[in-house]
Amino acid sequence: MTNHGVDEGFHQNLQVSRESFRTCEVSNPDLKKSLVEETQRRLVFDPNLYEQLTDRKGRPRLYRARHMLLDPENLEDLGFESFEDVLAFGEELFSYWRDLSEFILLRKRWVGKGEKKDEYLAVKCSKRGNDVYQKRIKLRLGWLNREVEDKKFFEIKSFQVDKAVKTSLLWVTLTWDPGQGDLLFAWENLGKDFNRFVSALRRKYGRVSYLRVWESYESGFPHVHAVMFFEEAEFTVFQHRDQEGKLTFRIHKKNEISDLWHSHVDIQAISSLSNVFTYLKKHQEKVILGLSGSIQDPESIEDTRVGFDLENVKGLRTLFLSWLFRKRSFSVSGDFREKLLDLISHLHNSNMKKDQVDLFGELVKEWEYLFLGVFLGSELGIPGGIWVKALEGVQVSKLLDLRRDFIND
Repeated sequence: MTNHGVDEGFHQNLQVSRESFRTCEVSNPDLKKSLVEETQRRLVFDPNLYEQLTDRKGRPRLYRARHMLLDPENLEDLGFESFEDVLAFGEELFSYWRDLSEFILLRKRWVGKGEKKDEYLAVKCSKRGNDVYQKRIKLRLGWLNREVEDKKFFEIKSFQVDKAVKTSLLWVTLTWDPGQGDLLFAWENLGKDFNRFVSALRRKYGRVSYLRVWESYESGFPHVHAVMFFEEAEFTVFQHRDQEGKLTFRIHKKNEISDLWHSHVDIQAISSLSNVFTYLKKHQEKVILGLSGSIQDPESIEDTRVGFDLENVKGLRTLFLSWLFRKRSFSVSGDFREKLLDLISHLHNSNMKKDQVDLFGELVKEWEYLFLGVFLGSELGIPGGIWVKALEGVQVSKLLDLRRDFIND
């Protein structure tokens, strides 16, 4: 034992259980706090140690995570004193779930004329943050560059003439004051509060379209980034230079908007559509990949001192908390949504065979897909890098028999 009452081997055991750590005796409070933080950083999720968070096959499941992590009593059973203490562990739990390859097993059955043999397909599940999810979201975000016609609201030279500079496009950041409630309260009420904020804006300024993303600070508290387009209102813009010489564009009467939100609000004027959509796409891709760091790209900006500020992204923490609280990573409304739906429709309909229809224009079914279950890639013998694979009927029959035996045990 050391003079602090902590077993030296404790520091070397990366798989130390939370319960044993919580109950160990540490006479120095500062030392205990530092040990908690260090253990959180180094702990790797092991499904064998946390059966409360997994199903019978050792797969983490969201309903179990919510049951254990959002209930203070269950948190204590896991060895955590508060939800704030669980953030680093939660990231490991989420990462384990995300990287665990699972496949939907489908039976493709012929129902058209004549006879054809049944086919079986294993399709990799799209999980928040995994490779399939990344591809889907990047396709959905592609419209930011391709579909939206650029519109310039103002340029720097606009301030050199004796006239008011105005914009209808704002970059709004809504933070959360911890005095409003703890982490659980913040994430559970964030969506409702944002919807109230948007409703208040529309009552005051008319039609407002937006694209918004959730994000987490290191502390776990959320904030909202939103590009807001005011279709019936304009705001007078002025130049602002901070202590580091960074030039941003602000609006007069900011308080008229800030007063509609309960915590601190930052508002920056946006000079053009293409500028902000480039930032938004990079921001969302960072979150999707679970990365942290700045998204500023000096190569894409003529003067790196000009633009609008974005703090560093906390990608993995944002992914974990959005997953746990079942939050959509981004939301689009109004004209933004129409553009998105147009693109999705175009992607779905292009380069595809036309389906057969009858005399009344009704679709004539030829194949139908039956859901057979969700299986681990290891059960199917499929590496994680493969997204779709055809399986033999004999293999599928054996899998289903094994599953029935497993369930009946």
